[in-house]
Parts: sequence; structure tokens; C-alpha cells
Amino acid sequence: MSDNNKTELPLDGSASRLDRHRADLHQPKRKKGWRIALLVLSVLALVGIGLGTFYASKLKQSIDHSYSTTGLKSEKMSSQLIKDKKPISFLVLGTDTGTTGGFGADRDRSGLTDSLMLVTVNPEKETTTMISLPRDIMTSIDGFEESFPQKLNAAYAFRETADKEATLGDGVSTTITTIQKMFNIPINYFAMVNMSGLGDVVDRLGGIQAVSPLTFDFSQETAHETGNDLYRFTEGKSDYYYAADGEHFKHYKKMDGKAALAFSRMRYQDPKGDYGRTQRQRILLEAIMNKVKKNPTTILNTDFINATTKNIASNLKLGDMLALGSNYMAATKHINSYTVQGEGQMYQGVSYQRVTTAQRQAVTDTVRSALGLSPATTGEEFGSDVTSYQLAQVGSADDQYPEFNTASNEKLPNN
Repeated sequence: MSDNNKTELPLDGSASRLDRHRADLHQPKRKKGWRIALLVLSVLALVGIGLGTFYASKLKQSIDHSYSTTGLKSEKMSSQLIKDKKPISFLVLGTDTGTTGGFGADRDRSGLTDSLMLVTVNPEKETTTMISLPRDIMTSIDGFEESFPQKLNAAYAFRETADKEATLGDGVSTTITTIQKMFNIPINYFAMVNMSGLGDVVDRLGGIQAVSPLTFDFSQETAHETGNDLYRFTEGKSDYYYAADGEHFKHYKKMDGKAALAFSRMRYQDPKGDYGRTQRQRILLEAIMNKVKKNPTTILNTDFINATTKNIASNLKLGDMLALGSNYMAATKHINSYTVQGEGQMYQGVSYQRVTTAQRQAVTDTVRSALGLSPATTGEEFGSDVTSYQLAQVGSADDQYPEFNTASNEKLPNN
């Protein structure tokens, strides 16, 4: 169902939200392509393959900096799974902290995860499965059930904002736990990429060439088409123009990090809205991967790895990373990509996605099959408990969208 056909639920003044400010954090939905997940996992695997044990040991401090544990049971058994070359699962999260500072102690704790991707890697079947989850799924966040309804992508920010001592892994663990409950699946690892920091990666590569899908101007100063620090991109072209004063343009053939960020951040002028922004981010990521493929030696330096690991956080240890690179690359031989299609709904002026039991079962079946696990019934609609009063306010997805709760919905559509 398109956003233009959203169901508008009646407002109820008695229905409370724990924190209206947090509700204001929610942005319109955007779908990230599976290439983001593939890029993140590829970079992690390249550390294990291309650098070798000796070289990677020199980078241990950098890799350790990107490590953050979730402390979850599903993580504790993961290292053995990798050693035994068994299927494993990832949650890949995309975010934009607004800075190039990465995921350090001074990270933006109110930031939302803009994209959520379930990834399974099965070296035995030589198959990787990627499932894009709507970031706006109506959710009861684990540990913050009283704030219902929220969006799935807010789970990370809730934990980070509530506990200033929380690690990045703690915030991600809230998201993972909510998803595990929603779909009745195990998640072994996570990888989070900071889109803002990719500009640093681009600079370390010596710049990239990315073809723009549309013509637009974007000012880093105003986030609109006018202002200082102005970039001009042209449809079908990889070169661009830049005017520091917003008026006098100079021509450039290759994007540096700042130009890449401008290219990926523009939203308001794109007729496709947030989807168009996502498309340009995918183009940027593909350009990075193409640069690496053409000249793999560009990543064989500590500056590139430091820039990358600073902006990719994970609960993969160095040993796991090496084993992943050595034992799991065969899994990229066959890549299956799916998207969960929820139904748009407005509630109290906020846009959500509703997912029926059949649609959740499709995710459960796909993930468990990819991991070689026995079939199981899917999880709870909202991922965590809701009271009867809360349920009465929003209604169940099954009751409101019975046409999307049939046997035909128990199979995920391919991308």
C-alpha cells in the first residue's frame, strides 16, 4: 500500500506517548537497498582476506575500536558458529550521525537507524539472504513498552538516550531483542554504518566517480538549493560544480568526501523524496566498491582501514573477522534479496507501517530456512508486550488488513 493510501486512525486524546520529543524524531520512511548490507559485510570480510593475519594484527587497535558487544545470548554462541563454518545471521543498520566522528563516546545518541537489514550467510549452501525491514514498523520497544506505539528504528535511540552509560552495543541490543521477538529468529551479529563518515572513506580512496540520477543544487550550509558551500550535480554526469560563496562555480571531475556527502544528503528537491536520497546513497556505495575492485591495493593501508572501522561498528572480534573472510566468501556466490512490504497507517499524526501475521511469518520462514533451523511460528506483532488498552487504540494489523494476512502473503517478494 502506498503512502497515498494510508489508513488514518482517529485521534484519541487519552492515548499517551511517553516522550513527544522522541516521536518528533521520526522521519518519513526510506528503503535502503541490499547493497548497503553487502558493502558493510564485504569490508569486514576484506579485512580477513586481503590483509592477512600479520597485517591485521597491526590494525588490531583500530578493529577493537569498532567492536561493541550486545551481551545477548544469541551473540555468545556466535564465535563457535563461525569456527564451525555454520550459517550465521546479521542485523545491518544504517544511520547518519551527522558527523564524521563515527561511533565514539561522543556519538549522537539521539540518532535513528535509517535502515534495517536482516542478513543470513550460509557457506554450506553458498547463499546469502538479505531482507529489508521497514524502519517505520509500529513497535513496542523491548524495555520501553510504556512508550507504545513507536517505530522500529527508534529502539536504538531509546536505549542510548535513556542511559548515558550505555554502549553502542547496548543500544543495538534493544533493536535486536525487539526484532527477535517480532519474528522469532536468532540474530548473531550486527554491523552499523555511519553514512556521514563515508566522506572520510572517499577521501582515503582518492575520490570517486558517481553518476547523478538527477540535476540538483545542494548547499551544505542550508540543506537547500541556495546558500554557501553550494554543490551542483547534473543528471547522467559524474562531474560536478562547486561554489564556496554560492555564486562562483568551479568544475570538478571527481567527487571528494565533502561532495559525496552533499550528493547523498539532499532530500527536499528530489521528486522521489527519501527514496531518491536512498538511491543516491546506494550509487555512492557502489562507486566506493567499484573503486576498490578496480584497484584493491587502495585499501591496503592503515589510513583506509582506520577510516572504515571508525564508521562501521560491529560485535565481530578480530578472530571472527578473519574467519569470516576465510570461510564465508563462498556464500556470496548466490544472493537473494527481499523486502518486507508493510501497510501504511497514520496514527496521531505519525506515519507507521503495519505488518500482518502472514507477512511476519514470511520473514520467519525465510530466515530460519536460510539458517538451517526447524520451522517455527512467527513472533508477536509489535515485538514486545502491549496492554489491552494500547491494542484497542491502534487495532491489530490482521483485523485491519485481512487481505494481506493470507497464505499468499507468507512468501517474501523479491527485490
